[in-house]
Amino acid sequence: MKRLQRGLSGRTAVVTGGAQGIGAAVVERLCLEGCHVVVFDKSADHGRALREAWRDNGYTVHLSVGDVTDPAAVQAAVADTPPDWPRPTLLVNLAAGFVFKGIEATPADWQAALEPTIVGLSLVTREFVAGLPERNADAAIVNMASISAHIAQEGYLTYNTSKAAVLGFTRCMAQELAPRGVRVNSVSPGTVWNANNERYHREALGLDRAAAEAAPEHGGKFLLNRFADPAEVAAPIVFLLSSEASFITGTDLRVDGGYLAV
Repeated sequence: MKRLQRGLSGRTAVVTGGAQGIGAAVVERLCLEGCHVVVFDKSADHGRALREAWRDNGYTVHLSVGDVTDPAAVQAAVADTPPDWPRPTLLVNLAAGFVFKGIEATPADWQAALEPTIVGLSLVTREFVAGLPERNADAAIVNMASISAHIAQEGYLTYNTSKAAVLGFTRCMAQELAPRGVRVNSVSPGTVWNANNERYHREALGLDRAAAEAAPEHGGKFLLNRFADPAEVAAPIVFLLSSEASFITGTDLRVDGGYLAV
């Protein structure tokens, strides 16, 4: 049987927010696909710990520590690609601001929500695209949206607005970059059982994963009656980067266990 060729082996990817949760799962999946990966994350501790684990597994990973809202740090992260690697042609924008406020949100709250999610997204994308050829770049970008981008949720005004902006950014950028051979898509995950969500459910609600997934107001909101694992979001992201998705651009892929279907 002929094996599918994803067109990822030997290529270089940049992953923002790649030191934790979904980001770390994306990095691992890209490495398994044969990619070189630049991890751009503001958490030096998480990044260095994971870098050593990845290297122990034989993965080709380079860590760049910095903030996506800092233009100098963004420029350095993309320019810091090891000289013996191919130039980056794959980008995954995961860094975001997690601010959950309603109408009481202050200007500082809005800045904390929007600057990493939208300003940082635009800075990283601009720097990444600057290193691509003007035509036939054969490049792909995936941005992180959320089911919250599609619905209204009480007390989530800042977060939902920032993620809805990611959808608009993705569509506009897909149109702008298509003539250069760059595809741009987004994914909208449902609740993912990562370290932050585990901490919230245990400390704030007193629920372990099984209890949280069994609760109608938590896991019961999803048709599959459970939360996602980070790897279940990483796989669709890597698919959108690959040549198997070569005719997909300007699209949002809902990885939500059926949440938005009802």
